[in-house]
This record gives sequence, structure tokens and C-alpha cells, in this order.
Amino acid sequence: MKSISTLIKKTFSVVLLCSLMFTGIGTLALDKAAAATGDAYVYYVSDSDLYRVKSDGTGAQRLLKSFNFEGTEMKPAGDYLYFAYSQGSTTLLRVPVDGSTNIPKRFFDDAIYFETDHNFLYYMDSKGKIYRAPANAVDKSEAKLIADMADTKFSGFVVVEGRVYYNALKDGRKTWVASKAADGTGQVQWIAAGAFEKPWEARVTGSTLYFVVNIKPEEVQYSTNSIVIYAMPAKGGAAKAVNAKAPLDVNAAYSGWWANHLFVFNKGIKLNVDGDYDYSISKGTLLTSEGKTIDLHKSGVPEIASVGTDKLAFVDAGGHAYVSTLKNNKVVSTKTLSVTDAWYVRNLVTDSQVRATLIFADSGAYLLKNDLSLEKIVGVEWDYVKYKDNVSGFFYINAGDNGRLYHMGDDGKTSTKLSEETIDHIVLIDKQ
Repeated sequence: MKSISTLIKKTFSVVLLCSLMFTGIGTLALDKAAAATGDAYVYYVSDSDLYRVKSDGTGAQRLLKSFNFEGTEMKPAGDYLYFAYSQGSTTLLRVPVDGSTNIPKRFFDDAIYFETDHNFLYYMDSKGKIYRAPANAVDKSEAKLIADMADTKFSGFVVVEGRVYYNALKDGRKTWVASKAADGTGQVQWIAAGAFEKPWEARVTGSTLYFVVNIKPEEVQYSTNSIVIYAMPAKGGAAKAVNAKAPLDVNAAYSGWWANHLFVFNKGIKLNVDGDYDYSISKGTLLTSEGKTIDLHKSGVPEIASVGTDKLAFVDAGGHAYVSTLKNNKVVSTKTLSVTDAWYVRNLVTDSQVRATLIFADSGAYLLKNDLSLEKIVGVEWDYVKYKDNVSGFFYINAGDNGRLYHMGDDGKTSTKLSEETIDHIVLIDKQ
């Protein structure tokens, strides 16, 4: 599946990082009580120091000095922030969220993957064992083994509605998508033969949990029709293969993405000489949750987002932006938007409801209005954007103000300066 990092191929200097949808990538627990408010902290690094500040500009504080953060994504749980020391490192560290100490503490030395979910920490070791520990545990001795025989070649997992979904070795040999109660009780549920190869290949939409499963994960050639979409209740239950009789090409699927219950894939796509996807030789196609396919666009679609219940905004291989209206599993109309060299289209979401749709282009950022016209978000030179579901607006490093941190409201007009320091990068957005 396309990750945000693989999207940075264009000349436009925006890095767009979203927290799970791909949310944060890993813990997909549904938070029905959440609302789009300014009550959130943004954590950032400036001159190797770690800071945090509220989205309204209050509560600013430096948490750690000389903090050369080069680890995996920082994730909150309980009173701590957890992170791995560096990319590929197996050392899991934590620091108090309130900055009461300026030295990270080791928690576990063999964590090849980890996730957090409210007041719990989950991690997998190199032997394929998954543990759960209270987020505020004194040390690793409070951790409980909840699952074993995980496939360490596909170590990513997610936590959804009290269950852990992971890739396991069935009978010690064959890779299967499996799940177990988050507290370790009960039996393993075997969901599908194959693997979801990245955590963001699991997605909750409404009350449904979807998996993008490679049914032949042992294959090394990315030209195999081996991608099957599985759907199941987010609260747990039986899984159903959406396209069991017509698996998708790996490249076609991994160059695509979700928009509500629709999955866009790029039929016929190939890699170019640089190893990037060549969207110009493909056709954007939709797969419905019933397994039907819909022709969306004559060229590939690298970016897509839902607009209301019957419309999709998307960007094509040539950087043109469109909104298509669907009815009875057909595209009945398509409007070309008045922007060129567009690269990204993203939704700001609260409890699965879209608050705003944004389009980013070489010429800047735009808000998609109800009449499908575009309103430019003025006064900002975009350099880096990060946002999170259930948190109002978005955060950005403003190149027009020497790299200071700003927050922009959903209206695209109300901005708040959050830092006087020049920002290296945004680490995390977390609700209070």
C-alpha cells in the first residue's frame, strides 16, 4: 500500500503525514466521543530539542534537550510517549508526556514493532511473541503475553475494538491474517490466508474493518494477481472476501487507496526506471464493497478522497483535479477543478464524517467548497503539513515565516502561530 513517504515524488515541497487513516497507522480504535476541537497537543523538534504546545498556542514547553529523534513514529499511551530509538532499532524507549524528566528510559530491548491504544502498550519481539503492558507500568515485568507464532516477516499489527489483528504462522508454517482478544483471552481467529503487509492496509470505515491481503506474500515479483480485500465487522466477527474470484494485481492495488467503502486501484500500472509508479499508463478503477468494479478515470489516480456520500475528489497522473459523482455504481458526471499541478487531496475528518476537503498543488493549498469551487488558502508558503482525525484544522511549518509552526482552522482562514523556534519536523499530534 502506498505510504505517505512514498508519495513524496513531486516537485511540490509538501510532506503530508496523516495519523491513522492510516491513522497513525496501527491503532484503529473507534473514538465515538471525540470531537473536532482545538484541545490537542502538537509535538515538534527544533534544534534537536523536543517541544509541545496546544493547538491554540497555549501550554508551550520544552520536554527534552538534545533530543535527536531518529526513531520510529512516537506514539502516546497513558502518561508516556513511546518510541523506538532509531529506524530498524529494537530498543523501545519512553518519556513522560509532561516533561518531568529529560532522559528517555528503556522499556524493552527487543521490540520489532509496537502500537499503543489509550492506556495500553503492545509490542512484538523478534521471536514472534506479542505482549500487552499497562502504559504506566513500572517496567516490562508487568507485560503479559497475549499471542505467539506471529510472522516476524510481516510484523505490523493493529488494535481495533479490543482485538489485535496480526500476521501469524498457522501450523507454524503458512502466513495467515489472525486476531486475538487484546487481553490475550480466548482462541485465535484465523481470518484469511496471506498477509496484510503494512499496518495501514487495515482500515476502519464506518462499522466495517477492511484488510488489503496479499494471498501470496512469499512471491517476490510485484506483477502477481494476488491482492484480495477482506471485510468484517469492526467489533469482530466473520470476514468476507470482497474480490475472491478476481484478485487484484499487486502494483495496481499498492498504488491505490481508500475513499469510504470504495477502493481505488490503478489497472495496468507499471514501475518506471526510477522504481516509481507510472500512473500515466494506468486507468483509475474503483472496487466496491460488493466486489463490483467501476471505471473512474482514463489515467491513473494517485490521490482520492470522498466528498459527501456520492462524490469523489481525485488527482490524476497529469496533476489535474476532478470531482466525480457516482450513482448506481457508475460515474454519471465529472467536473474538472480550476487548479493545475495538483498532487494531493485529503479529508479532515471527525468520527468518519468529513469536515473539509483540501487540495494541495504547486500554487498552494485550496479548500473544496460545497459548490465544488476552490478557495485558495492564502498567505502561506507550504513546507510541511500534519493533521489528525478528530482534531480541528491542521498544523504546518510555514516557510514564509522562517519555518515556524502554525495551526490553520478548518475554514482555511484562521491561522495561529504556535512557535518562535524554527521547526525541524512535527513528531506527533495527540488529543488531550
